[in-house]
Amino acid sequence: MRAPQRQQPRPKSISRSLVTVLCFGLFLYFGYHLVHGDRGYFARKGLEQKLVSAEQKLAQKSADREKLENRVRLMRPESLDLDLLDERARIVLGYMKPEERVVVQSAN
Repeated sequence: MRAPQRQQPRPKSISRSLVTVLCFGLFLYFGYHLVHGDRGYFARKGLEQKLVSAEQKLAQKSADREKLENRVRLMRPESLDLDLLDERARIVLGYMKPEERVVVQSAN
């Protein structure tokens, strides 16, 4: 009867090492692009900041538009506000009443 032979440990094959290195490389590649890519984490944070800024600008512009619409509504013939009309005529045309005095302030 023969003695059981011990199997010699096989040296790691190059293909196994290559597969491991390739998988690690793919992991690094996708991980990098997940964070720094065009649609990555930092790009998303930048877009969120731009969105917040744009929403603030929209809110400001909407408020300005609402104010202007209210002033225009007061200037319509069916709901004419005489005080507003008088104010606009004085500013635009430079009119004033004879008893009024004008005070000019220097820009400095």
